Amino acid sequence: MKVTVVRAGGVAGMVLTVEVDTGELDADATAQLTGLVDACEFPDVPPAATKGRADTFDYELAVEREDGAVRRARFGQGAAPPGADALVTWVLDGPHGHRRIGR
Repeated sequence: MKVTVVRAGGVAGMVLTVEVDTGELDADATAQLTGLVDACEFPDVPPAATKGRADTFDYELAVEREDGAVRRARFGQGAAPPGADALVTWVLDGPHGHRRIGR
């Protein structure tokens, strides 16, 4: 399974992309990530984004399962679907991901 989080916006307008692949994780980290993904809701209709609001972040979350199925969620700061905050925090703040920063 691969989980990708893209965070864009904020004061500097930077884009941070972090990818975590369970093939590169130990068993404990894989179990944590799988639990967070399973607890996350991916609504059919995304909540309103914060695009255009000063100093806020927009997020895109993508989960690709081993069978090739992909689930996506897009949301603005403070408008995450249930379970997404914990998953995004684990990916962005954890030591497991591959990071790219740009504009």
